[in-house]
Amino acid sequence: MTIPAAIEFKGVSKFFGEVHANSDVSFYVAKGSIHGIVGENGAGKSTAMKILFGLYQPDAGQVFLNGKPVAFSSPIDAMNAKVGMVHQHFMLAEPYTALDNILLQQKGSAFSLLPRKEQKARLQSLAEHYGFSINLDSLVEDLSVGEQQRIEILKILSQDSEILILDEPSAVLTPQEVQDLFKNLRRLRDEGKTILIITHKLKEVMSLTDAVTVFRAGKVVGHKKTVDTNCEDLAEMMVGRRPQKPQERSTTVDEKSPILKFENVSASLGNHSVANINFTLHRREILGIAGVEGNGQDIIIRALLDKSALKKSSFVGTVTSTGLVGSFPEDRLRFGVLPSRPIYENFLLGQQYNPQFRRGIFLKVRQIISRTQEIMNAYDVRPHNPLLPFEKLSGGNQQKLVVARTLSQKPDVVIAAQPTRGVDIGAVEFIHGEIRKARDEGAGILLISSELDELMTLSDRILVLYKGKIVAEFTRKEFDEVALGTSMGGGR
Repeated sequence: MTIPAAIEFKGVSKFFGEVHANSDVSFYVAKGSIHGIVGENGAGKSTAMKILFGLYQPDAGQVFLNGKPVAFSSPIDAMNAKVGMVHQHFMLAEPYTALDNILLQQKGSAFSLLPRKEQKARLQSLAEHYGFSINLDSLVEDLSVGEQQRIEILKILSQDSEILILDEPSAVLTPQEVQDLFKNLRRLRDEGKTILIITHKLKEVMSLTDAVTVFRAGKVVGHKKTVDTNCEDLAEMMVGRRPQKPQERSTTVDEKSPILKFENVSASLGNHSVANINFTLHRREILGIAGVEGNGQDIIIRALLDKSALKKSSFVGTVTSTGLVGSFPEDRLRFGVLPSRPIYENFLLGQQYNPQFRRGIFLKVRQIISRTQEIMNAYDVRPHNPLLPFEKLSGGNQQKLVVARTLSQKPDVVIAAQPTRGVDIGAVEFIHGEIRKARDEGAGILLISSELDELMTLSDRILVLYKGKIVAEFTRKEFDEVALGTSMGGGR
């Protein structure tokens, strides 16, 4: 029996100037299924989903819902047609309660006219039906990331949405929270909802979805039932080649050469703090820091790079490092670049006093451009044009330039904070290789990541940070996803 299509794209194209974000995109999503949307950064998958949600309008082609053509001029049109979307960065007002955030989305609906007591009772009943443990009276800022995500999903369900789009839904969750999310999504599917998942995590695609559509260079290059494919085949369709297996390391940790020490460090930043942090990083070592965001990782970074950002009265302890320290910021657009400025100016950041690029008070612009071009070629940052605005690069190429800027200076200590966040499988492979290369050349790498696969792949040791304290340490032979995930959630 053929299952009817809840969603169908027929020949959809979307242009931004000369860029063909989507080109003749055609695929369908079966009603009552979980459907994966995968592809490299800039492949067009997010553009297609934004067309479905009414954020963009197609320049050619047609979208169908339940067999009928639709033309959404805004997300309001999409929501009225029972299409909802949970964005990667949650759309929540943190100083307000969970209940207020949900009701804000309902403004103008029949539901919004009910007495507040009845609104709360209906939402609580809906949350309990799907096994969502949420205190609707809690302020969003006091809730965990997993709880905040459940609020976003509840917002959609309270509108009686039949189609749910989730963008990178597991990016900031612990493994246990991911399993809870998947359980809830399967239940929604079994009740007839149609769910689309945009993700880079192919293992999740294989474990969760019923079918998957693969985008590359703005086009659909594959459409498979999940049972008929595997991670390697999906990766090859995404990047156009088989992924490379990492080479075995040829060096060992130099335990006689400590290069970074935190001794009894306590500090505060905003409403967060760390207490009694102790660890040592050695040359030729990758030391992983695991933990859900918001547990003190940013304070550790600033204790080393920018103590002035911390509350002066709160800082105690000692941080010592040897040699040059370089870093990849955890949020490149917020902390690491000037998006509207040319690529060569962004490459210069942090190196503006280097005599190689400066003569007195004047910058050697030609040398800067030439060196940027050289590094872009070496690190395959595309397009190879240092005069373009940084914001014109895809997310993966932006991150490769940030990594190149740091590692090309040959630092002794590298703070690699979320080094592959939001980048595609090809860029992940490349960045991991460069981190290993820096380690083998003698650097010590402090790897701060919320991605367990990344930590377990790269690290020699892993420390787990929870509520500002180091609660567990694992050597490489002790790595275990369940135990690590349990520690990240505060369990033992």
